[in-house]
Amino acid sequence: MSAGALGEQLLGGVKGESLDELLRSLHHGQAPSAPRLGCPSLEKVLNAFQTPPRTGQEEHLCKQWSTHYQAFVKETLPAVIEVTSATACSGKTQLLYYLIATALLPSFDQPQRLSNTGRAVVLLDLSGRFSVTRLRDIMHSHVVSSLKEISFTPSTNTVASLINDAFVHLHVFRPLSILSLLATIASLPSYLLSRPSSHLSANQALGLVAINDLSSFLWQDRLDAEDGEALSATNGADKANENLLVKRYREFVTHLYHVQDVFSCTIIATSWGLSSTSSVMGQPALRPYLPAVWNNYCTVKVIVERDRVSKFAPGMSEEEASAEKAQRWEAVEKSGFSGWVDWWGTEGWREEVREAVKGLEGGGRFSFRVTNESVVFDEDNDYD
Repeated sequence: MSAGALGEQLLGGVKGESLDELLRSLHHGQAPSAPRLGCPSLEKVLNAFQTPPRTGQEEHLCKQWSTHYQAFVKETLPAVIEVTSATACSGKTQLLYYLIATALLPSFDQPQRLSNTGRAVVLLDLSGRFSVTRLRDIMHSHVVSSLKEISFTPSTNTVASLINDAFVHLHVFRPLSILSLLATIASLPSYLLSRPSSHLSANQALGLVAINDLSSFLWQDRLDAEDGEALSATNGADKANENLLVKRYREFVTHLYHVQDVFSCTIIATSWGLSSTSSVMGQPALRPYLPAVWNNYCTVKVIVERDRVSKFAPGMSEEEASAEKAQRWEAVEKSGFSGWVDWWGTEGWREEVREAVKGLEGGGRFSFRVTNESVVFDEDNDYD
């Protein structure tokens, strides 16, 4: 056999693969596991949706083709969580602060390995009201309390250093319209993977994409679509307008899907829901008004609201109410917030998921309190 023929034969046995495919295979094979959210109850809810008890057929496939089946399971995209409410001051943004803080900060189970073990976070602040100062306060409180739990008393410099090191991996974008939002998300992979890097997170895994107030552009986008199409008030025109709106949100979801495929990151978005229209599993359910393409993309939707404080008793005099003013205000300040799974649209859930969520303690309900310094969950922080 000639050298040329031998070379051709050997070359024929080499599998061709693009750089993108190679990086993706390395990423799926070696990428660290999804970051903890810092809220065990919320993580149990996610587990119910992402890894519900297997059906009989799945159990059979798992035993017969264990290696291939497990590889398939690992390819499942990370969670997409929507945190919604029908009222203001319900705790959505405070919960988002906490989840961003726990993504940025390192794990505190091994004090000797604290540096550079957090993850990068991309924040899309659509309302422009996200407070970095508030985030820093929550991070400070979380660092101090977490280190004290493992009997490690940090110095002021240690705490400041941990927070500063984590903060450089927070990338904040403030799009001003749905079109600028689409452009921002589409450019994230090239921005984060740029070489030479234009940021300090080149060696950090992207753990979270946080979207503050996803509803911000919805009504303006509807108005722009109407003006742009110059539609008349006919059923056909309404349908065309609806299609334009859906097209934009489909592009939005497509870009997010690509970001998750590249970085295996969790996505968390806050939004407004319509007023409570029904009760499922004993909890209020909110009808969504974002386009269905987004609703179908979400792994789970969580409703949060402030716990209610009983009103003044009927017939109470002005003097009695004034006497209780201080106690009443104290009760309001100490009142917490509650969150639970939104059961609206559960007809699309698998039966295994429905049963798994029903089997969670309190149906997956969780509670937290908001103070001047921190966000505190009313639960044991140990992970099962």
